[in-house]
Amino acid sequence: MVLISRLYQCPFAVKGGGHAAFAGASSIEHGITISMENFKQAKVAANKQTVDIGPGLRWIDVYKAVEVDGLSVVGGRVRSLNASRLDRITDCEQMAPVGVPGLTLGGGIAHFSNKFGWACDNVASFELVTASGVPITISATSYSDLYWALRGGGNNFGVVTNFKLNAFPQGDLWGGQRMYTEDQFTGVLDAISEFAITGSPKDLDAAQIVVRAHLDDSKWYTDLLQTFASAPGLGKLAFANLHYAKPIANAPVFAPWANLTSIDDTTGFRPMSGMADLLNQGAPAPGAFETWWGISLKMDRSLLTFVIDTFYEQEATVADVEKILLIMAIQPITTSAMKAMQKNGGNALGLNPSGGPYFVLNFNAAWNDATDESKYHHVINNVIQIVKAEAKKRGLDNDFMYLNYASEYQDPIGSYGAANKARLQSISKKYDPTQVFQHLQPGGFKVTKGAPNPVSP
Repeated sequence: MVLISRLYQCPFAVKGGGHAAFAGASSIEHGITISMENFKQAKVAANKQTVDIGPGLRWIDVYKAVEVDGLSVVGGRVRSLNASRLDRITDCEQMAPVGVPGLTLGGGIAHFSNKFGWACDNVASFELVTASGVPITISATSYSDLYWALRGGGNNFGVVTNFKLNAFPQGDLWGGQRMYTEDQFTGVLDAISEFAITGSPKDLDAAQIVVRAHLDDSKWYTDLLQTFASAPGLGKLAFANLHYAKPIANAPVFAPWANLTSIDDTTGFRPMSGMADLLNQGAPAPGAFETWWGISLKMDRSLLTFVIDTFYEQEATVADVEKILLIMAIQPITTSAMKAMQKNGGNALGLNPSGGPYFVLNFNAAWNDATDESKYHHVINNVIQIVKAEAKKRGLDNDFMYLNYASEYQDPIGSYGAANKARLQSISKKYDPTQVFQHLQPGGFKVTKGAPNPVSP
């Protein structure tokens, strides 16, 4: 296919699970769209230290396959993501489970990241079809420059046809989701901040995420709104996702959550496949349109308060606009995770543990009316601009953008730093001198360009 594309100068796209939420990221008009659906290998090595995974698999399938041998891998946390209306192959794919290639090549935050780093840091080797049409095996000792580039460099270097992932023994995890009303918000922010700064280095088995939403004017969580209609202050909610890699309930690292009162609690013991399935339960019904944005900041308790206040202030400006959801999530990038990222020569992401901990702030909106698109892009962009300006004043800003949450108006590869971007460009030209994957595969984030859409909303 690569050679045919080159011969006829026919553009193409490669689609795994379809991770990005903007049109054209992994699809194309008037070109060849390659679905990786038939690459479904899941083969555990005889020594049970690695597993060969095909790019057509979703993470829920990967976990079920390796759990037969009492193993797990560092991968996606949720069973399903909504795909963009214009960036899918069929309607049934709108709630497709999260695929292997997009998450891994973009970084891959995971429940096990505090101990092992991100998903990209736990690939023993890649099988890659290059611009010459030749499949090569890439590892820390074979094509080491490409090995560095593929860990965060996205779809810029070829078509990955196999991921050999590091595997490790893993039984049931403890964890789930707790839901909090506005009267608990101070404690929630205290807890996530304490975990990122002091808790995570002490206990590498823990993971925590906090999601914010205002559901009174949303179609999201309809059943929960009915169930908890009498709860005070239901409109503004916090969802805490707590996970622990050992079968221990409420380990000491989760002590700050002990005195908080939740109105719903799904924590319990499950295998990783069960955790991925649980996180998907209650997810909003798919919409016709969707957008994701992401930034990162240095973890700071007072800054978290400013972030939350800004989000709700700006969210109120679209309160009268019909929406499925508009949420903001706080995901710590712990110093332990960044230290683990340095193994095997490090990755392309440019995250330095000496400056951490940080947190990823990501936004997700979904809606049905095409005319509302600019409203959601505008309100999210406003939050980002206000928060980034305040963070800069406080010396708490950070350039890094997580590729898997970035919008078409952002430049995540540029956020890795000038030196890393230049190195990625050099590697691209070395293995792809005619720049096939820059010009003939135009979708996604390119090492030779900035934001796919440079006109800010």
